[in-house]
Amino acid sequence: MTTTQHLLTLWNPSYASDAMDEHLRVLLDWAGRFHRGEAELDDVYVWWGRIRSPNRKGALPHAREIGAVDTQIQAGAETHLYLTDYRSLYVAHLGEVTADHLPKEEPGELAHMPDYYRDQFADFWFRVWDIRRLVGNDTPAVIQELKRLRNARYHDQPVSLYGGMVDLPLIVTREDEISWFSDKDVLTEGHLWAERESELKGETERMSRELRDNLLGPDVWNILEPATRTFLASAEAVFRSRRDDPAFDFSGPAVEYAKAVEAELNALLFPALRKLLTGKTEAERTLRLDTGLLDLGKRVSPQSLGTLLLMLEKKAVVTRTVRQAFVHDHAWILGELPHCLRRIVDLRNPAAHSGSATRDAVGQRRREILGIGVEGAIPRIARVKLRS
Repeated sequence: MTTTQHLLTLWNPSYASDAMDEHLRVLLDWAGRFHRGEAELDDVYVWWGRIRSPNRKGALPHAREIGAVDTQIQAGAETHLYLTDYRSLYVAHLGEVTADHLPKEEPGELAHMPDYYRDQFADFWFRVWDIRRLVGNDTPAVIQELKRLRNARYHDQPVSLYGGMVDLPLIVTREDEISWFSDKDVLTEGHLWAERESELKGETERMSRELRDNLLGPDVWNILEPATRTFLASAEAVFRSRRDDPAFDFSGPAVEYAKAVEAELNALLFPALRKLLTGKTEAERTLRLDTGLLDLGKRVSPQSLGTLLLMLEKKAVVTRTVRQAFVHDHAWILGELPHCLRRIVDLRNPAAHSGSATRDAVGQRRREILGIGVEGAIPRIARVKLRS
């Protein structure tokens, strides 16, 4: 199987007060136009330029390899551009990599890029469909996250933030072949991740550090999916700020807590099931859902909490494979976990469909999910991931 290649680069703070915010501003503006019916979905993008240093006259030494990444994009492979300033780390969904033309010279394209590109020359232009924040204002966490990437031009060694950022953009791979954007319909109701994360940005960054340092601990926090961390931080930020207001509708935090469990359970189950079921017959690796057949021997899209609960309780191929995949934890996954999921689903469904959720009801599920005074679902799933 061909390994998907991605790109990693730094953004230079000398070009703008905050280059990332400038690109997000353009992307969110076009998203807003789309929601108002003023633009098509294909118009929602921003150009990111790999600006050439004035001290370098020739082409990048690996320009051909960078350009070749566009071939896999056009073949349908989800391809990423990782972006960092050492303090934070983002991942962008690439729609095109080009050096054959200058987008800023084409009609209308200047509206899809920050103003500072007008006076710059770029070796490459990257069309970006969406941007997710993986780490915010936490350099040690950036270092840990980048270790998951392998530098293809440096013997596939883990990326080093200090000493390894030369000849940018780096061409990188990931062993886990993670998909950052295929879960958008399930986790963000079809909105861009950039839209989702523009809310409460500063507060969620602060809350992320609070959860890591004072509740869950760095081992658990670092093994969680970035989406899980985002949902937990967002839910906690709202819950803590409004917990003294019993009249407040806590539906938002209820959905966020549930999504955190949903994201983490998808990340735990499906890679483990796929590993054991790949190569099995179709009858051995598929199950039937209301939405159709699901082939567990292949990469599958994220499933809802209700579907995950159904699979753990009633689908023989899942229960059988879970016992094989999680030798030390299958009793909890198939025994206690479904009861917890049912309580979360019972709370989430009304909250997600215009119903209200009380502080006390959400508070009970919050304690059960985070592990406040009890063994929490999220820490327990994280420990299962650490063991497996």
